[in-house]
Amino acid sequence: MAVQEAVEFAEADGNTLVVIAGDHETGGMSVGGYDEYESKPEILHDVTATGNTMAEELNDDRSNAAEVLEEYANIDISEEEAARIQSSEEPALEINTVISEHAYVGWTSDAHTGTDVPLYAFGPGSEEFNGLLDNTDLPTRMT
Repeated sequence: MAVQEAVEFAEADGNTLVVIAGDHETGGMSVGGYDEYESKPEILHDVTATGNTMAEELNDDRSNAAEVLEEYANIDISEEEAARIQSSEEPALEINTVISEHAYVGWTSDAHTGTDVPLYAFGPGSEEFNGLLDNTDLPTRMT
């Protein structure tokens, strides 16, 4: 909501430049994967907690994995998927993997990537924010 409010302010003010930029891309997300030509990113709309938060909700033996994913991701997991979460050394990562598999979303990394990130600008001077830009040039262009 904050971006919408900033743009509405800039529209009314007429002298405000709004710039929205990420400092990096993480994960290298792709759609269609797991040996399927399929994509169900809409599944991600129902996910209401991070893998870490869901892992914290697991009981000591993690036998409630199916209930946790049903509650926080609206996903019915198989017994095999529950067993993977139960036996994982990193249950949060395994939860994220199970959710990604259901959505057919793949990842090339669990860290930053070199992929370009979107840059949006609205208002006076917004024409200075076109094309491929180095993130270190943004403050200069803003001034």
